[in-house]
Amino acid sequence: MNNIRLAWRNIWRNKRRTLLTAASVFLAIFLALIVRSLQIGWFDNLSDIVIQSYSGHIQIHKKGYWDDRDINNSMVFNDSVLAVVKSVKNVDKTVPRLEYFALSSFGKQTKGVMLAGTDPAREDALTKLSAKVVRGRYLEPRGKGILVSQGLASFLGLTAGDTLVLIGQGFHGVSAAGKYPVTGIVHFPSPVLDNQMVYMNLPAAQDFFSADDRITSLSVTLKNPEEINSTRDALQRRVDGGKFEVMRWDEMMVEIMQQLKVKTAGGKIIIAILYMIVGFGVFGTVIMMTNERTREFGVIVSVGMQKSRLAFILVLEMILIGLTGLLSGVAAAMPIMLYFKFNPLHLWGNMAQAFISYGIEPLMPLALKSDFIITNVITVILIVFVTCIYPVRRIFTLNVAEALHK
Repeated sequence: MNNIRLAWRNIWRNKRRTLLTAASVFLAIFLALIVRSLQIGWFDNLSDIVIQSYSGHIQIHKKGYWDDRDINNSMVFNDSVLAVVKSVKNVDKTVPRLEYFALSSFGKQTKGVMLAGTDPAREDALTKLSAKVVRGRYLEPRGKGILVSQGLASFLGLTAGDTLVLIGQGFHGVSAAGKYPVTGIVHFPSPVLDNQMVYMNLPAAQDFFSADDRITSLSVTLKNPEEINSTRDALQRRVDGGKFEVMRWDEMMVEIMQQLKVKTAGGKIIIAILYMIVGFGVFGTVIMMTNERTREFGVIVSVGMQKSRLAFILVLEMILIGLTGLLSGVAAAMPIMLYFKFNPLHLWGNMAQAFISYGIEPLMPLALKSDFIITNVITVILIVFVTCIYPVRRIFTLNVAEALHK
């Protein structure tokens, strides 16, 4: 305790030097936490949108479907297929869908749409689709009623209660056409989805496309997302690998994941450079401090203090300075991360357009997780300990006679 008290008094004998060193540590941990929080927040936001809004953690398709998205590459879906999938322990929810493009028409307006036939109850359990209804009501288990995304409805000029004409090409080139009452309007955070989606019951979609008992994909959510690889492998073994493919959500979104890897790598390089700059800054301050106090060290050793205790006190000084900057940096970053976790940054300009082009709402929430906070704190502590090597070595190699004449 006496050593700690002595170290604390020593560091405030030169306030400017102490504050300069603590400020370097403060800046390092503060900027590192904010940058890493942005990276992780962006990834979490992306995965939540993709998983919870549509794809699930895993999707099962007929072999080759994901490459061409052709309805002719759909697969037969029945209770036996569902039983095989549900037999895998980590599987939580399943949503069968029949998806294909069609042309929508209302009044004088026409637009291409993505038509998704789905099981209303299963869909709602995965994507909370009913909570996105802004006008009208949700899909019923049976009937020809449809849900239209808000952006599409605005373009066509229709609302709940109107009738939408759909025209397309069905299974094996059969003509597809029909009139469908709009039961509700839904809003999606993703601009891409909001401008093109039409939902209807799976039997109605199968009838429209003349694809009885067929689906294009089976979305699967997991009880434990951390076991996604083992679950994917288990599903691949259960289904016929020659006829079906089992894909993780990130395997389906290759372009987005490539962009993410580039951004993550760039962010890590920035943090590494930041730590290097701060490390050299702290090291320079330590060298200056050591050289300025050489005579002081000589006097202290000459009156009887052991070099080992002097070195220990010096390390305590560096730890106290480091902790001062570290704790203040974490304390300053935490409220910012907490605020922008629940109030995401709204992007604009080219960056916003880049997000929209990938179907992602242009928001940048910050993450607040203990793992990356602890990692950065440990990194800063290691930097402080590394900078202690020089002054400790100087003390143990100190020549008292030479030090007293400086």
